[in-house]
Order: sequence, then C-alpha cells, then structure tokens
Amino acid sequence: MTTVEPPIYLDHLASTPLDPAVLDAMLPWLSAATAGNPHAAHRAGWRAAEAIEGARAEVAALIGARPGEIVFTSGATEANNLALLGATPGGWPVAVSAVEHRSVLACLPELRRRGHDTALLPVDRRGIVDADRLAHVLAAGPALVSVMAANNEVGSVQPLGDIAALCQRNGALLHVDAVQYLATAVLDVRVLDIALLSLSGHKLYGPPGIGALFLREGLPLTPLLHGGGQQHGRRPGTLPTALCVGLGAACRTARERRAADAARVAALRDRLFHLLAGAIDGLRRNDPGKDALPGCLHVSLPGLDAADLVLGLPDLAISTGAACWEGRGGPSHVLAAMGLAPEEAHGSLRIGLGRFTTEREVERAATLLVRAIRARPAR
Repeated sequence: MTTVEPPIYLDHLASTPLDPAVLDAMLPWLSAATAGNPHAAHRAGWRAAEAIEGARAEVAALIGARPGEIVFTSGATEANNLALLGATPGGWPVAVSAVEHRSVLACLPELRRRGHDTALLPVDRRGIVDADRLAHVLAAGPALVSVMAANNEVGSVQPLGDIAALCQRNGALLHVDAVQYLATAVLDVRVLDIALLSLSGHKLYGPPGIGALFLREGLPLTPLLHGGGQQHGRRPGTLPTALCVGLGAACRTARERRAADAARVAALRDRLFHLLAGAIDGLRRNDPGKDALPGCLHVSLPGLDAADLVLGLPDLAISTGAACWEGRGGPSHVLAAMGLAPEEAHGSLRIGLGRFTTEREVERAATLLVRAIRARPAR
C-alpha cells in the first residue's frame, strides 16, 4: 500500500498555522456557556472582560509595554493605519522605508492629502534602510518614522537600535511594524523608546482577524472608527473575546519558546538552502543569509518562471518573490527597492519555515523543488 504524504507548508511569512496550545485557550470562549459581551454590565460580560484584560497583559508582556498601552485591532493592517493616520502629529512629515508593507505605503497618499510631507527612505541590496538619508530627513525637524523590524519578503532585519537612537536625538516618533519579528526575537519598546508598534495574531501562531497597536502612554490618538467608546475611545467596537484570548496565548507561547524556535528554524533554513544550492546551478540567495529572519529563505534563478513553478507544486506551499497587489502583476516593490532587475524578481521564490517545520519536510521540499526546476523546459 502506497503511503501518501501530506502537503508541506512553507509559507509562514504569509501566515502561521494556529498553535494547538492557542486553540486550547480559545475553545472555552467559543461555547454557548461563555457567551457574553465583554462591555456588558453583568456576570457573563465581566468574565469575558476579565479574559480580555488577561490577554492584553500577555500582549504587553511580549514587548515590554504596559497593558493600558495595548489597543486591540482587527489585524496589523488596521494597526498600521491607526498608527500613521491617527497618531501623526499635525504638520509633521512622515518618513517610511521603501520596503514597508503595503498597509503602510498606502497611507502616504492620504497623509499628503492632509498636508503632511512624506519621504520614502531607500534601502541597500540587503534591504536595510539608508541611515544617512534618514538623518537628512530628520535634520529638517521632528517627523514620524515608520520602519518594519523584519521584512516580510526577504527577511531583512533592520538595525532598530541605531534607527531608534537617531529618532530619539531628533525628537522623532518611531513606529515599528513588528509583525514578522516577534515570533523569534526579543523587542522591548522601553529599551528602544518606540512610540508605536503593530503586531498580528496570524504571524504569531495565533488566530487571524486579531492584532494590536502599542501606543505609548500619553501619545494622542485620533480614532479611525466611530461608534461606541470601547478601549477608551481609541478603537470602538465590541471586542471578540476568543480572538483576543488567542492572541494573548500566542504572545505568551512566543515569549516561552522564541529563542529555541529561532535557532531550530534557522538551522532548517540553512539546510534547505544547502540542498538546493548543491543541486541547482546558478541559484542566488537574496535574503541576508545568517542575518535574515530565521525562517526566511528567498532565492532566485535566471530564466525561472517562479509563478508557474509554484502552481505546478500542489504538495508544496511556497510563494513567489514577485508578489501581486490588488490583482496587478509586476515585480515586488521590495525587490525593486533592493535593486533586483525585473527578470530576477520574476524568477524569485519566497520560502517561509516555521515552528512546526520538520527536517523530513525540508528534505522533501528540496527534492520536489529540484525535480520541478530540472524538469522545466529549456529557454
């Protein structure tokens, strides 16, 4: 009898699977016995509110914040919008890196419409922000600076300590999109003097549909939504108890195992690259290698149609480096900012390993990729 092996999931940079421990924490809050609006003044509501406040404390503990500085959102896209469009002081310029997530870059036109100057900070071939350009922008006066801790395509990890020190010297506010970073690395908002930080549940082995914004105590915030006065009016709307509890559990689990996860996943990533590079001539590594996010492997091959390759591998979940946005094709803005030619971006693969990736899966993934690349028509 032939054994059919399950598909291999190597797209953790897009979304992480739900950790069983997180699911266990959520399940009690998905039953009829725990029904209750957490903003209602009765016993069921109080129980739900208590669970949410416990989750808020877990989120805060992950980044060295106070529970009152955590605002629950529907995800990192909302958190990024809330930070840039709700917390930028009137008249201040806004500077963001050229490799930010689209949820940050898409805020710039609205900021300009409101009268803010905006600056796009270039990056080098590794995807690292040009510190001289940032210093030049900040020399003109205080600004809000938005930089992602780790890039979601090539895994570049920004020198947040240097960037934060530069912002502090110039009186700037620093917003950090930490979505990709927190599952495998330590970040303390007090140590770095970060003013705002975004995170997401489904990048932390938690549930989708929930995220959070850290808002430093005392920093004004204009809400994007209007309705009830929940979360002190900063983000109205009834909070989803189970999702909040899930995010809290995911943050607690990340604190407990991020160092071990980082070491194990980085070793698997390097093993996969070794297997691929040893069998495929001309394979190029675009991520910063050992300095990249532990689970990120980004490679390209001249002449490869990466999109067709991915579609032809139904048993392997990976993605292309030349990502589409709103249905429009074309090279990834991240790869373009790093200086990759369109044909290099076209032949790029983004592979994301994670907490539950096994050595057996890495070996199988390498075999599937090598076989598929060798079988492609000659060009």
